[in-house]
Amino acid sequence: MLKIGLIFGGLSNEHEVSIISAQNIAANFDIKKYAPVLIFWNKNGGFFCVENFKEVKIPKKQNLVKIEDFKKYFDIAFPITHGKYGEDGVLQAILESQRIKYCGCRVLSSALCMDKAVFKQFVEGQKIKQVKFKIIIDNKLSKKELKEIKREFILPIFVKPANSGSSVGITKVKNLKNLYSAIKIAFQHDNKVIIEQGIEKPREIEIAILGNKNLIVSEPGELKPFNEFYDYNDKYKLNKTKVTIPAKLNKKQIKEIKEIAGRVYRICCCTGFARVDFLLKDNKIYLNEINTLPGFTQNSMYPLLMMNKGMSYKQLINRIIELAS
Repeated sequence: MLKIGLIFGGLSNEHEVSIISAQNIAANFDIKKYAPVLIFWNKNGGFFCVENFKEVKIPKKQNLVKIEDFKKYFDIAFPITHGKYGEDGVLQAILESQRIKYCGCRVLSSALCMDKAVFKQFVEGQKIKQVKFKIIIDNKLSKKELKEIKREFILPIFVKPANSGSSVGITKVKNLKNLYSAIKIAFQHDNKVIIEQGIEKPREIEIAILGNKNLIVSEPGELKPFNEFYDYNDKYKLNKTKVTIPAKLNKKQIKEIKEIAGRVYRICCCTGFARVDFLLKDNKIYLNEINTLPGFTQNSMYPLLMMNKGMSYKQLINRIIELAS
């Protein structure tokens, strides 16, 4: 029986979300087919083989696992490490250095999709519609850049860290007086920040994709956040976001959204599984981002979208493992 190393935790600000995702995956593991091995990545950078999720609070020193010994513990890795170091290609590179097969996107696609600034510039070159954006680096906003923002953008605008997930560090700016403080918050999470044109009350549409060469593309789902936008509290604490699967769209919109999702998945060289997010306003479709390690919490869209395709949670996990490379 193949041993599957479920790697969770990590060094990012999404550490706790990763643990919740891993608990859901472990609870739905097909233990008749695969043997799950829990590998907890603590905030100090150590990997620990734990018996259960209670052990993550104080992992035992004797359970510390060296990277070069990964192969002794599992045959295939299933990373569910959201955010920096776990989703941006770093963990993927570690696994490749040990010649271990793993689930999900490879190093290049993980890095490309995680860095939203690089991703947006790449997509811009592919002529795929997205909202207007500007990139700020080195924690500096010059007077010239401020004038450009005032001239080129219409309030509200969003200020985001380039490398962060679960909407951590994002601020919706309605008054330019708050721009500097919003940028300061974003720079607490990354050294690169994106200024993005806001859209008033857009429809938030998401697509789940599963596959390497042959893709399963879900029907679009829609999120209606309780707050002004789908922030961290809305995703993981309030549990008041309304989810509609499938989203109420016309045939033309559905076809276009699914085609763009499949196209961007391929041009970004994604493999295994990913979620593609869109904004919809006045019949205009804007690509927002790709999440290469989407959440697997009870409220997460990715498994919900795939289950709407007739796939059980257990079947979904099995298929993701089968697609490992």
